[in-house]
Amino acid sequence: MKHVYPLVLLLAGCTSGLTTDPQPVVSVLKQDGDCFALMTVDSPISPILGISGTCNYTATPKLFAGADFIEVVVDYGDVAFSGTTSAPRPDVVVTVDGVVSDVPIEISDEYRIGGHAYFIATFYAPLESSSNVRISAGVNAGFQTVSPVVFSTIPPPVGFTLLDCAQGSQCDLPGATGSAHVFISVPGQVSQLVSIHAVLGGITQPDPVPPARTQVVLGHSEVTTAVPIPNAPDQTTWVLAAQLGDGIPTEVSATIRAPTLITKLSCGTACNLAPGDVVGLDITAPTGIRPLEALVDTRINGVPQLVGAPVTLVQHADGTAVGALALTAPTTTGSWQIDVTIAGYPAPAIVTSVQ
Repeated sequence: MKHVYPLVLLLAGCTSGLTTDPQPVVSVLKQDGDCFALMTVDSPISPILGISGTCNYTATPKLFAGADFIEVVVDYGDVAFSGTTSAPRPDVVVTVDGVVSDVPIEISDEYRIGGHAYFIATFYAPLESSSNVRISAGVNAGFQTVSPVVFSTIPPPVGFTLLDCAQGSQCDLPGATGSAHVFISVPGQVSQLVSIHAVLGGITQPDPVPPARTQVVLGHSEVTTAVPIPNAPDQTTWVLAAQLGDGIPTEVSATIRAPTLITKLSCGTACNLAPGDVVGLDITAPTGIRPLEALVDTRINGVPQLVGAPVTLVQHADGTAVGALALTAPTTTGSWQIDVTIAGYPAPAIVTSVQ
């Protein structure tokens, strides 16, 4: 037989002759796809309430911090209310390691099945990682339930893919040329801020880009962002790592290779130059190389002639960056060598004769 309690008696925790104080039933669920899975097996939702959208299976009390969406059903159980008496809205409290969390909690208006009252609270799992998360709900000390289930929170796993490289194959990227594109995904229907770290040749580097903000898409959040490819010696290993909070980073790696640089003289491969002749030097590099500038050195019989002459490169739509320089053959005859570097990378040397 149910007992009808006016609001004032409930707030006072009065039992009106009951052998034990009435307590709310607190059922805790987490969203899993299109349904909510029960985590408090010993505190199921009463079928009387007719709550829809629950999964037909249970879930472990492990939560992805800041990502899992939680639903708490607070059922006032055998404390029945007359049609004109409103049930007091419960306080729902989440504690992490014994400290009350500031996670925002939304509590519904009262639901009523006959004289049976219940409320639904929703919130995201606390951001902190902990093995001691507790959830309680009630009106006051005399009408309150602390869920006996101890929940834990861990950082959600981060999916991390280097889009410029085929999965499962060796990944080579031309150094100092454009950007690598990475795809980040995180479970849960909440935007996340993911840091990207870098290690180049075994040496930790400053983060190459600001943290990336994911956007919610179909039950998870994701983002694609660009990371500038660094200037490094040929065959240098470049490791990128995506990390959410204090979670374990997810790594991808690539090998930095020297970019392909092409230089040629306007007289072709078989030049017949005399002292003082003018000849053109054409320079071709991949588009996006940084800086867009080549440096030219020349030597005659090993003696420096031109040192660090700058040549501006212009990016073309065909994927190349092109520059040109007019050179004057030395007045001395002999072996004339022309060296070009871009972003510290050398092009194959040109060696011709001045006769």
